[in-house]
Amino acid sequence: MIVEFVIQQPTLLDALRSVPSMRVEWEQTDTTANREVLQVFWAIGDDFEAFETALHGDPTVTAPRCLTEFSDRRLYQVEQVGEGRAQSIYPAIVEVGGVIQRCTATSEGWELQVRFPDNDALSHVHDICARHDLDFRLRRKYEEASDTTRSDTFGLTEKQHQMLTQAVEQGYYEVPRKIGLDQLGSELGISHQAASERLRRAVTILTENALSLERDDRPDEGVDTQAAE
Repeated sequence: MIVEFVIQQPTLLDALRSVPSMRVEWEQTDTTANREVLQVFWAIGDDFEAFETALHGDPTVTAPRCLTEFSDRRLYQVEQVGEGRAQSIYPAIVEVGGVIQRCTATSEGWELQVRFPDNDALSHVHDICARHDLDFRLRRKYEEASDTTRSDTFGLTEKQHQMLTQAVEQGYYEVPRKIGLDQLGSELGISHQAASERLRRAVTILTENALSLERDDRPDEGVDTQAAE
């Protein structure tokens, strides 16, 4: 299960809000033998001098060090301290078997894409965010198709494939239509709204994978937070 969400975890947010043209891409987090929590990240933007000054004033990190430098990005290492360390959800994600696939930050907050083993794991991380009073906004939640499924069905889940197949076979896309969403949903045991959402997602995923398009980070309007489809 893949989950995309935004949280207001405080690490580096002061620095990013001081220089909003910069953004951060998380690389890794490690704990040393002295129990220091070291975070490595890429900073991307056009004002590294101001960003480095802001790093030294950010209360969530200390000892910033530039490891690698390119024209448009630099690799930094910092130690997480204070609220940055106390409110980090990284340990909770690791504890439940989550795998971070993407983690970026801007002045608006941290955006994560995480593979969770199940809904209980997601619920645990959500509870940790609530305990730390961290705003959690779900963007998307969906099942990850296997390599076999992806090659055969262009990345559609079984439910999405079934929905789209029935819609085509029963004349939903014909002019005039031979079947409506109410009847399609009824045959699958779901509501009109759920049928509309599932069909919309199926068409979007099919198109993106068939045309090899990159998915953007737009929110998935109307995502059912109770069941990934």
